[in-house]
Amino acid sequence: MRPSILDNLFRVGTSPGRVCQAVRASIWLLTLTCAIVSTDALAQSMSPLSPVVLTSAPAGCARAGDPVTANADLNQFRSLQPDEQARWWRKRVENHTLLSLSDAQILALMDAMKPEAFVDYAKFDMVLDNTYEYSMFRQERVAGRWSDRPDHMTIRYQDSPRKVYAKWLPDGAHAGQEILYDETTDPDRIYGHAGGLLRIVSGKIAIDGTFAHAQSRHSVRDLGLQFIARTVDHDARSYRDEGVTPRPTRIEIVTMQGKRMLAWTWIAPAGPPAHYAQRVRLLFDLQHPWPSGEIAWDERNRPLELIRFEDVTPRHWSDATFDPHNPEYGFH
Repeated sequence: MRPSILDNLFRVGTSPGRVCQAVRASIWLLTLTCAIVSTDALAQSMSPLSPVVLTSAPAGCARAGDPVTANADLNQFRSLQPDEQARWWRKRVENHTLLSLSDAQILALMDAMKPEAFVDYAKFDMVLDNTYEYSMFRQERVAGRWSDRPDHMTIRYQDSPRKVYAKWLPDGAHAGQEILYDETTDPDRIYGHAGGLLRIVSGKIAIDGTFAHAQSRHSVRDLGLQFIARTVDHDARSYRDEGVTPRPTRIEIVTMQGKRMLAWTWIAPAGPPAHYAQRVRLLFDLQHPWPSGEIAWDERNRPLELIRFEDVTPRHWSDATFDPHNPEYGFH
């Protein structure tokens, strides 16, 4: 009998805290998978050029909000320019006032949001920090094959100049692997080691070589939330060239593990190179400006990747953060 995702996650011995974290992560990824399956038929029937579809959770799940305040906010929001709408939305996310609104009120604000405001939000308001740390669960289709287990990684990141440290944690695939990248010292190569017995040997590999892409379609340079912002901006330019609005094709409120999520889904006329993927969905928890998750599908409606972002924390890195001699790291 083939082991399940949960079986695989527990194959490596973990502490009780790691086990609980692995269970929560597995349930979240399984919920994403169920969401993919349940929306495939609908997504296939929708034209990439169709207008935004606004749906909400059942009425019993909606939270009560002050209609007077909500209507005033809506009228103010509708009158703003795209960049002002993006900043308004970020402010309401940061002060948590969106949490008191009902699903219908949130979706009404989304309906009033100008197409370019979605792009402005991604480019200028979704991620403001240049240096931060976060953890990520990631599952991908590589060379046509869907990975059996998600990776669980902790990542220390600097966007400009680009510097990345990543470690694969015990409750995910490729446990024990570590990599370092610093474009100021060697822009074309990654320093790192594999997990397991091979972790005793560290070395350099080409950043875009076959070995570097054996586990992921992405470059190490993509390991940052800014990559999502750049992808939204890139796809928006393609939409404009195609005469299509950059507004998400579908906007909805979904519930995952009891938490409300705002979902933006773009369905493109085609996949790469014009667009990142034929269908892309970003999930927001309404408490943080950055996305909590991302899902992408290819032209055959197969999932390309499932990604969850956790514990995003601004940091001020020292010179030791991206130094292979850092005693916190396992480079040899």
